[in-house]
Amino acid sequence: MRRARATLLAALLAGLSARDAAAQAAVAQGPVPPDAPAVATTSAPTSDPARDPARRAAARMALYREHAFLRAAVGRVGGFGNPMSPAVANHMYSRSYAPALEDAARMLQVEPHGPGSWLLRFPWVNVAVFETTEGLVLVDSGHAPAGPALRDALRKLSPKRVHTIIYTHHHIDHMLGAWALLEAGERPQIVATAGLVDEVRRDIASRGLTSRLNNQALDEFPKSLADLPMPTRTFEGRLELKIGRDRFVLTHAPGETADQLWVAVPTRRIVVAADYFQPFLPNAGNGKRRQRFVGSWAQALRDMAALEPLQAFPMHGPAIVGTAEILRRFNGQARMMESIAGQTLAALNSGVRKYDAAQGVALPADLAASPDAAELYSTPRDIARTVAQEYTGWWNELPSEWDPSTRAAQAREVVALAGGIEPVLRRIEALRATDLRLACHLADWAWLAAPADARVLQAATDTWLERLRRESIPTQEAVEYVEHLVTLRVQREALSPP
Repeated sequence: MRRARATLLAALLAGLSARDAAAQAAVAQGPVPPDAPAVATTSAPTSDPARDPARRAAARMALYREHAFLRAAVGRVGGFGNPMSPAVANHMYSRSYAPALEDAARMLQVEPHGPGSWLLRFPWVNVAVFETTEGLVLVDSGHAPAGPALRDALRKLSPKRVHTIIYTHHHIDHMLGAWALLEAGERPQIVATAGLVDEVRRDIASRGLTSRLNNQALDEFPKSLADLPMPTRTFEGRLELKIGRDRFVLTHAPGETADQLWVAVPTRRIVVAADYFQPFLPNAGNGKRRQRFVGSWAQALRDMAALEPLQAFPMHGPAIVGTAEILRRFNGQARMMESIAGQTLAALNSGVRKYDAAQGVALPADLAASPDAAELYSTPRDIARTVAQEYTGWWNELPSEWDPSTRAAQAREVVALAGGIEPVLRRIEALRATDLRLACHLADWAWLAAPADARVLQAATDTWLERLRRESIPTQEAVEYVEHLVTLRVQREALSPP
């Protein structure tokens, strides 16, 4: 992006085409499916039309109705390897939103994996269940809408009470479903790493921001720890639980989150891989969430593979059966992330500036065509940016960006130097045929400089629609591009109210 800025004025004045190969890392914890219900991040309209939830909901639905290709653009990752429910996706905190509760129950798939072992596959996420002589042990409990369906499914699987719930990490699709078990009178011990409590506190402290980043309704977002089914026991490092005749070994390894853990069940030769393994290029490059830890993530995959399990239960996607298959896939994804981290650090150590460190990063050639490397949600460049962020501060090493002028002021100056909006609009139209990424940069500059100009709003809309139509974009990017289109549409409608 910065290289495009540096050559922007020359491109405008001389009519040259510059190309910035970096994709923008604009991502979400979970995708907003194309036919999702309206997402409200505030409970009442604001003075800014583009932030009004009702206007945004209407604009979003109109976009999907008028441009059918957007459905495929944002739906490439499906349900993260599981059934997809738009109702659940946008109400993961809700204990009462009927469409989400209905989908969680209707779409639940119960997979048996040997005596007393099951993988419960809800929309978007899994729950692992083990029946022991002392009671049921759950690894994760799903999102809040899964709670009643989880409770009912357990009653059918076993007459035993829930003895223990293990949270792999604090994300909303992994720990909220326990509420229904607690309300039904279950009193399990709930185990997690000590860091989970701090991560949840961070989410609550930033609830307005976090609800927006997660595409969740603010009025459903918890206001305190008391609103959540929190752990009753925490640990650091490693913890072994002996429950009946089974052993559950919990290992803390920062990965998708700082508090993440994985679980080995050596008595059954099963590992519960949490979110360390995903059936596509892992979500290790999420630019809208807190830091992810690529090196530790890769090591966790290798440590699980080293146990030579017979079965692996990811929390997204189907179970993996067979030691050879587990080793191939876990070590393969580990090598992908190690390669990305190594290339990124080599670039930084050689003097490449942070804003260019992701350029040229690629997967090992022998793994690039693997389904486990599919760029459905993240790209290698996204993951490279995460690696760079882990080793550096907030500054991107461009001197003017240490204490910059506002983006709007920069945009107005660039547009003025180009001779006004008209030549910029002509250049955007020309670039749409030859360099869509650069056309999008110019569209953003024009929009920042003149957000109330109907011509600019239309040109930006046409450009971003063309990008989504012509390119195969990972879901996390596509979602944000569509949300920008929503903003542009609301702004255009505000200029000409009905």
